[in-house]
This record gives sequence, C-alpha cells and structure tokens, in this order.
Amino acid sequence: MRLFLIGYMYCGKSTIGKKLARMLNYEFLDTDNLVEDLVGKTVEEIFKDKGETFFREKESEVLEALKKKDNIVVATGGGLPCKNNNISTIKQLGKSIYLILTPSQILSRAIKSKRVRPLLADKNDEEKLNYISDTLKERESFYKQADISISALSLTNFELEITLKELGFEI
Repeated sequence: MRLFLIGYMYCGKSTIGKKLARMLNYEFLDTDNLVEDLVGKTVEEIFKDKGETFFREKESEVLEALKKKDNIVVATGGGLPCKNNNISTIKQLGKSIYLILTPSQILSRAIKSKRVRPLLADKNDEEKLNYISDTLKERESFYKQADISISALSLTNFELEITLKELGFEI
C-alpha cells in the first residue's frame, strides 16, 4: 500500500507523514527531497536556475518512479497533485489524505518557518496572504479529490489512527 499526503505548503505533510509512516511501519518519502536528489540541487536552486515548469516535470518523474515502491508514506509538494495529471496517478497508486488549512493559518506557519519557499520569496505578508488565497483556490479542486480530507491544525495520534483505519490500513 501507498499513502500520499497532499495539500498546500506549510500544512504539515512532512511532519504528519513521518508520524503516519512510524504508525504503519512504512518508509517515509518526501517528493521535494526526491527531486533534490534527482537534480542535485535544492528546490530553491532548481526554481532559480531552471524554473517552476522544470521542477514540476521532475516532480512527475519522481511520482512515476514511486510505482516501483510499496509500503510508503509520501509527502507531496504542494503543487504536485495539480500538474501533469498527477492527481490521477496518486489515485491509481494508493490512498490520499488532503491536509486542510486556511490561508491565514498557512501564512502564520510560513512566517514562523525558517525555510522560505520559492513561491513566497520576495513578497510581504499581505502579498503572501493574497498569493496563498489565490493559489489555494486554484488547487483546491485537485486537493479535494483525495480519499479523505482532514484539518491539519492539530491532529492527535488517535485521529490519525482513525483516518488510517478509514482508508483500510492496518495498524
């Protein structure tokens, strides 16, 4: 089985993904890290040197390669499900969870984060909020195709266990 976590940046896909992988005794993978390994550059460097289109192509390649792996929990990049028919690939490969946050909750996490994401760099807080709101609206139709949607604000282990059971995973 494969489990994919989708949602906007800063919604906790990596943090929650690691918890879920431990619960299931699965391997945890992060598509951003896989793209970095494939290209030999950080996400920030890839965006700067090659652009977003190149990055999205590499995300799709990484997703295709996951067909060869099983018993994995995958944190996807925020835009991955929305490009190159990737949401269909995700649905074919396994189960998915959409981690929901509001634009203001996402901005709050972005401000607190040590890592500045390329799509938010060089924007003030108001511009960041507008960008988050606009792109979240564009992406939501893809995110909502997940098997289950849950609030990412404060998930307990109990809630995660229930979600896994609802998806048919054995803990």
